Amino acid sequence: MEKFDSLKPQDEVTVTIWGPEGSRLFQSTDFGYHSIEEAIGTALHTAALVVSPEDCTFEVTNQNTFVSHKYRLNADGNLVLII
Repeated sequence: MEKFDSLKPQDEVTVTIWGPEGSRLFQSTDFGYHSIEEAIGTALHTAALVVSPEDCTFEVTNQNTFVSHKYRLNADGNLVLII
């Protein structure tokens, strides 16, 4: 059984970073990720944000399956699924 956050390297994944005011700060699409954490970490490294990542929402979409989830970072730096 696959976890909700599983990705395969062949999946085309889009990561969108939304700012505190709901504005889109960054978006990237790439292949090769094994986990949501890896995809968001790469986007954060590439984005060079001027706001704190804890103030952002991360939308991760698997373009192969059209499954999309939103995440936030908690105070400990762990990703939390937004339901």
